[in-house]
Amino acid sequence: MWPLTANEIYQVITKDSKKRNDFENIIIDGVCLDSRKVKPQLLFVAIEGERFDAHSFLEDCFSKGTQVALVNKNSSYLNNLSIENRKKCIEVENVLDKFREFAKFMRSRFSFPVIGVAGSNGKTTTKEMLASLLGGNQFKVTKTEKSENGFLGMAVTLCQQEHNKINPPNALVLEIGIDDIGAMEQHVALGTPDVSIITALGPEHLEHLINWETAAKEELIIFQNPNTKRVWQFEDDKILQAFEENLKSKKLGSNHFMNTENDFVVIEKNKLKTIFIDKESLLEHISQIIVWQVPEESSTESDIIFEIFSNINTLKLNGNIKFNVPLPGKHNAANFALAFATAIMQNRSLNEIVSGWSQFVSPPMRSRVTTLKNGIILFNDCYNSSPMSLEAALQSIENKEWKEKNKVVILGDMLDLGGESKYWHEKVFNSLKNIQNAYLCLYGSAMYDCYKLLKEKEDTLISNNNTRLFWRAADEEPSQFLTDIDVNFSDYVILVKGSRGMKLDRVVKSIEEKYC
Repeated sequence: MWPLTANEIYQVITKDSKKRNDFENIIIDGVCLDSRKVKPQLLFVAIEGERFDAHSFLEDCFSKGTQVALVNKNSSYLNNLSIENRKKCIEVENVLDKFREFAKFMRSRFSFPVIGVAGSNGKTTTKEMLASLLGGNQFKVTKTEKSENGFLGMAVTLCQQEHNKINPPNALVLEIGIDDIGAMEQHVALGTPDVSIITALGPEHLEHLINWETAAKEELIIFQNPNTKRVWQFEDDKILQAFEENLKSKKLGSNHFMNTENDFVVIEKNKLKTIFIDKESLLEHISQIIVWQVPEESSTESDIIFEIFSNINTLKLNGNIKFNVPLPGKHNAANFALAFATAIMQNRSLNEIVSGWSQFVSPPMRSRVTTLKNGIILFNDCYNSSPMSLEAALQSIENKEWKEKNKVVILGDMLDLGGESKYWHEKVFNSLKNIQNAYLCLYGSAMYDCYKLLKEKEDTLISNNNTRLFWRAADEEPSQFLTDIDVNFSDYVILVKGSRGMKLDRVVKSIEEKYC
């Protein structure tokens, strides 16, 4: 953990046992990748990005007091540095690789647990839920910022300035994202989570992950880490199947089964009656079962209660402690149950969990529901989109409170689905064809595949469902849909959802500017 001398950093990165005397008295207590935010006590990491090469800002960084920088030795920008500033550089073949190696060293020094959050969707929301639950009663919790969950973001998260040995956090919640085969194995080797959770196993990043089965297999690698405890979320059928297969492997005497005796299982009460194993038998293989149910649900939130079963005792959480999840849909209730179980695994008391949850703020552009002028309900879910998350959003707007309301449904392409893109976009037709009293606005070339199927049924959709269809290409301004419709949106529900690359926040901005 921080602080380190510049010499210690140099030796870790270069594997050189020799000391650099000029680095010995320089104290570093964090890293910085943004030249606008450099400080003398931060190691500047010069990343060559798609749009910017941080090496071009080295002179500016040194003029602001940077004492040490990690750089690519072949960068032409090094030739512009003075001899004095060149000596402040730790030169390597590949900055990102060496930075990840350094982050792994930092991880090895942690005195606090790391909780890894993986899954095809819902990771960021679940991460924020868990960080809040763990942070009650002044516990210090660090977390992945925004959705920086890839090769660079994970290294940055592990090297946060707050990971200081004088005042270390009580836990780190590490979001882990994958978009290629082999990525999870590398991420687990870097972050080595003490506790691992998977939110869901749906089709994602299929351009490189090939298909749903491969994507699920790659996500499940985080559970194969022999040094982690797991919270199994049985709401997802593929996770349930993986647990069942692990038990079969154990019974057959395989050396490859996961030891689950310290694991938790999270399951919705109704599903508990339908799984392959009864509660008592399940407790022979895991530590605790967290059973949840939603007795009350509205279009914007749900209440959730729990029962906790273990080999030692049973704790009932009744109406005296009612958790309110201020997000729509059963999927968000399931995410909360997963976060709650993980907080229990970390030995947080109920009072501490309640205290932490009172500080929760939902992340932007994810299931954000706001009421605007004239009773307009805006459902802003435009940060990302995948087949599973899109289905969840469409189910949410069909909630009984909103079912009879007029709707505007603006959907952008689900990106990075590779060769299966056409299949998954055409499948959206099945969810849209039954929506009543709606303007369906599809945006992008992939969504055109769904639009064509809807267009074939347009007469029926108009006469039976009172539904109108619109489509625009991705190079057009999506806010034009609002002009295309040209109606008074009073009391409408407006859903905006698409992959981040579709930039549908432009539509949200237009709606908010007009109706806030």
